[in-house]
Amino acid sequence: MADWLRDRYSDMERPAADAAYLRNLHPAISAIQSQVEADAAREQEPITDRASARFLAMLVRVSGARQALEIGTNLGYSASWIAGALPSDGLLTCVDISAELLDRARAAWLRGGIDGQIETHCGKALDVLQRLPGPYDFAYIDANKEDYQGYLDAVIDRLRPGGVVAVDNLLWGGQAAKDPEDISQLRETTPLIRAFNRAFLDDPRLDSTIVQIGDGIGVGVTRLG
Repeated sequence: MADWLRDRYSDMERPAADAAYLRNLHPAISAIQSQVEADAAREQEPITDRASARFLAMLVRVSGARQALEIGTNLGYSASWIAGALPSDGLLTCVDISAELLDRARAAWLRGGIDGQIETHCGKALDVLQRLPGPYDFAYIDANKEDYQGYLDAVIDRLRPGGVVAVDNLLWGGQAAKDPEDISQLRETTPLIRAFNRAFLDDPRLDSTIVQIGDGIGVGVTRLG
């Protein structure tokens, strides 16, 4: 093995060092995004990590999205990145089951000056989606893992041809890659995530992949025709 390749794999701290390097290399985030990160860490609220959120914003931009959909909004962190990547006449539609979290998210967006580009709907996503026909150019799914397949089916029905869907937590904190026979080490939801991952990659309606960023993001593009 070449020296450079041996060195690359011998340093087990390298991934963490690389992540820190890239985190510091990127431009500073907004004050509102920084505050939401701090609130989430203090309250142990699960939000999309910063690298993944930045990746989502890039997907929005390269897809030319104007109409976007988010299922699972929480404190509004990922929504701030998605809305910030939309053109001035774009709109992000956010769905969350918690009225309290949506209120907090709206307050953060108001302080950040992006509230005019976001509308919210409170309720169970599969019920709310019945009232949202679309079409959408981009959709992000980060909600109840047990319903991921149902969310995906509903989203695909509402995406334009060539639209993009992103799905978070597909590595499930390293659980998805663990030995499925070692039940004692697996979360209850892990088999569902593993089954969803296979179905996502095999879905004939999508050209799809799973990107090893953050906790694993699935990216699919609806096929034309």
